[in-house]
Amino acid sequence: MLKSVYSRIFYFCIVFVMFACAVAGIAVMESANRRYEQEVRQEIEDSAQLLLSTIRNRCVETDTLPLGVVQSDLQNYTLTYNIDCYLFDAEGECLVRSDFANGEIRLNETLRMRADAEPYCQFGATAEGRTESTARYVEFLDIDGDRYYLMLMYPIAKLEEFSQNLLIVLTIAVLAIGLVAAPLLYLNTRQLLKPVTQITHAAEAYAKGDFSVRLQPQGDGELDYLAATMNRMAEFIDRNERSRKSFVSNVSHELRTPMTTIGGFVDGILDGAIPPERSKEYLQVVSSEVQRMTRLIHSMLNISKFEEGTLTPDFQRLEVTDLMIRTLLLFEQKAEAKQLSVEGLDTAAPTYIEADRDLMQQVFYNLTENAIKFVNVGGSLSLAVHTDDTHAIIRLRNTGEGLTETEMAHIFERFYKTDASRGKDTTGVGLGLSIVSRIVALHSGTVTVKSVPNEYTEFVLSLPLQQPKSAQPKDAAATSPKAKQGEGNSHE
Repeated sequence: MLKSVYSRIFYFCIVFVMFACAVAGIAVMESANRRYEQEVRQEIEDSAQLLLSTIRNRCVETDTLPLGVVQSDLQNYTLTYNIDCYLFDAEGECLVRSDFANGEIRLNETLRMRADAEPYCQFGATAEGRTESTARYVEFLDIDGDRYYLMLMYPIAKLEEFSQNLLIVLTIAVLAIGLVAAPLLYLNTRQLLKPVTQITHAAEAYAKGDFSVRLQPQGDGELDYLAATMNRMAEFIDRNERSRKSFVSNVSHELRTPMTTIGGFVDGILDGAIPPERSKEYLQVVSSEVQRMTRLIHSMLNISKFEEGTLTPDFQRLEVTDLMIRTLLLFEQKAEAKQLSVEGLDTAAPTYIEADRDLMQQVFYNLTENAIKFVNVGGSLSLAVHTDDTHAIIRLRNTGEGLTETEMAHIFERFYKTDASRGKDTTGVGLGLSIVSRIVALHSGTVTVKSVPNEYTEFVLSLPLQQPKSAQPKDAAATSPKAKQGEGNSHE
């Protein structure tokens, strides 16, 4: 019954409301009882003062205590107000009584001593010969040096009846409030938990792989924030899921193509379909395809190492301009095939930084391959290197179609590739620029992209001249895993 959040909140609210009403009712009942008791006490005190005055007046009239007259007065008072009256001497012997009852009655010494100090009133006492509770009032009076005690016995059945009636009213009120509150709490709790139910349904859909469900704001700050967070999570997972599927498809294609080429050429050489004099030519093609697969595998391994945090750079003093130029020269044939003009090689000043040589070569390799892949035929590729007080700034720009704002926002996400329908990238799996951003981050640097559609795209690296101490390896003798040349990627 109490397994769901809804039922727990509902029953908790009901119990809390009933408990609060009961506590409030008990407090009201206690206050009412005390007030009523005070009224009864005041009534008894007034009655006592009236009787004491009457007794004194009788003594003044007769110069003695007329017991018969006093008994008559007390009996008349009892018949009128239902208050039994007793008059005792200093020893506690009953001199006059108004209850028409037989049997001896005495005022014990304890009550006499209390009455000597001040008028004594006790509620709930059971008097001698009585079964019902009473309010007993005792006060002394002095007549010509003789001490007497007047005791009044007031039946408090009315007080008990008042308390019982008040308890009945309280019980009915609590039940009525519970009956009224139950449907209101039911509707309010149901409305309150409606967003939670929607979030639960959305989570169930996400668990089944449907990330198209989106939650709408309900006007509740905390739940709206949770709904917005769930929506962002769904968008992120959905995007990653699409990227994963695209990655699997692209990797399958990237591996299948060279494997098919390698298998075909090797089989051709083995079965004699390819003349022996051309075997070297085809083996070079096989070697190129093997290198291509090797770069792809290294890219995927490096991504895993980045995510696991196990890739530790081996920082050393490095002339970054020379490394960049050497990397550019690796693409000389591709640059000539596109009739590119390469600018800035002769003006880039030698610049030294602390970096991992192999990792930085992979950065330059991926950026250069990316730039040449998307440069327009007959376009230009330019390099610029300069420094400020703390960082080396490296710029690599290529002319061409450029990038949109949306593409630049996701360019460094893993598996991201620009719009395939535009024919920008027919190879690669979307890892190159993601690896670049992660390697640069390992070097405490930044990488940004600038682009003007149909004009140029420029990548800007900012690398510290000296690595902060916290970035240095703790164990200088430790060997770090080296990253090899990366898989060529699309704009990511």
